[in-house]
Amino acid sequence: MARATKMGADIATREANRTQLTGHICATCGKPIRKGELLMVTTVVFSETGRVAKRIKTPYHRNGSCYRTT
Repeated sequence: MARATKMGADIATREANRTQLTGHICATCGKPIRKGELLMVTTVVFSETGRVAKRIKTPYHRNGSCYRTT
């Protein structure tokens, strides 16, 4: 999207790019996520020895209703 701004793309083109689907499904609501709403949360799982065993990326909507920190 930054490239579209530098090239002089109009507002309609930028909005069309933001509303394209990313291919991710929200972990909370189960609906597809658009480019402008994608929030990837990385969860780190440690092994018993204290090393990082794996990293899990989970997609959520950015709007605040699907992902909350509490």
